[in-house]
Amino acid sequence: MMSTAIRPSSKPFVDRRKFPYGFKKSGDFSISEANILTTYGSTLLGLESGDLKPETTDEKHFVKFVNGKAQASGSIEKTWAKYVQLARGRKQFFTLHSSASNQADYDESYSDDEFDVA
Repeated sequence: MMSTAIRPSSKPFVDRRKFPYGFKKSGDFSISEANILTTYGSTLLGLESGDLKPETTDEKHFVKFVNGKAQASGSIEKTWAKYVQLARGRKQFFTLHSSASNQADYDESYSDDEFDVA
């Protein structure tokens, strides 16, 4: 793992609501990203929420990053941005059906008379 001045969490970070089987088994994160979240996640969450005060320059930069005042500069910040997007953002939903509920709504040549079975 890379060297950083962000303090590791005292306990492993887990998000059972959005990632019930863990970060490694979710398929959304690489192994190194999952390790970063597990190791630093609780600290990053505390810094983001304001429960922890930043002590180092890396932690101060992270606080600026989550407040939108700085760009992500390292893998920890990029991984946290990815986590936030996946955990707090909306999941995209794809369907094989069109959005029109009735063929007559979008096809002028469609007639119900052709399918009268009676």
